[in-house]
Amino acid sequence: MFELAQQFCLPGNPSLPNEDTVAFGSCYCFAMDGASCLSGINVIDRNSDAAWMVQRVKVGLCALLDAGDPRPTADLLTEVLAPLREEYLTACRKNGIHHPEDAPSAGLALFRVRDGMLEFFGLGDCVGVAALPDGSIFSSTDTALPALDDGVIREMARLHAEEGISMQEAKRRCNQQLLENRSKRNRPGGYWILDLLSDDGLAHARQRSWPLTAPVTAAAFSDGFSQLTDTFGLYQDYAGLLSAIETKGLDLLSAALFAAQDADADCTTYPRFKKRDDTCALWGTFR
Repeated sequence: MFELAQQFCLPGNPSLPNEDTVAFGSCYCFAMDGASCLSGINVIDRNSDAAWMVQRVKVGLCALLDAGDPRPTADLLTEVLAPLREEYLTACRKNGIHHPEDAPSAGLALFRVRDGMLEFFGLGDCVGVAALPDGSIFSSTDTALPALDDGVIREMARLHAEEGISMQEAKRRCNQQLLENRSKRNRPGGYWILDLLSDDGLAHARQRSWPLTAPVTAAAFSDGFSQLTDTFGLYQDYAGLLSAIETKGLDLLSAALFAAQDADADCTTYPRFKKRDDTCALWGTFR
């Protein structure tokens, strides 16, 4: 069973929809991060198709997991995504829209107990970390998507330095590059993610499993929270971040993260896409 210790989920901008979400039940926990619209074309929800997607996936996936569905996680997600995909494509047809090149997608980091095993299922740059019974630390996140993002951020930093424009203006100038990167989802040489246009990413999920022979502390969080390590370097690695989560708690860590973001509000000392991303995390113990 899973015992929740803490959770939180906050929008990066209070005036915009939160495209992150977290969830947990008696045998699972997960974090999910929807990809923000780049084209400006939201089909289902005029504010955010990504927020619509993650909330609908959350409801559907939790219902199956809470019911004790024994199938592999990829099979559960295939079932959950099918009606959402049809709803999305039907709305596109109704509105005379060829689906945007940045149709909704989302990252996922999920821990789940099934048949006496603790399983991990990951797509995109959401992070899963666990302290395993043998004393080792497991951590998993995507590397391909952050590498694509880093290329855009380097170009933004170059434009800022050479032309004196703000990082937000530089991001607007790089929007086509971001769209081109988005088109690489669920393709060889690109990155793998939950996608409303196809199930191709599911077969490429990062998956691990371990016999649950002793309690396991686990955490799942979006890349907004992993900025503590990946962007600001307040923790050297995910093992150190998990230790801090256990000893300090999410309240103190999120406060430290937000303070670092506020101190670099123009994103110039620590180059990134925006002052504050949507941010979610949860942790607890599997027994």
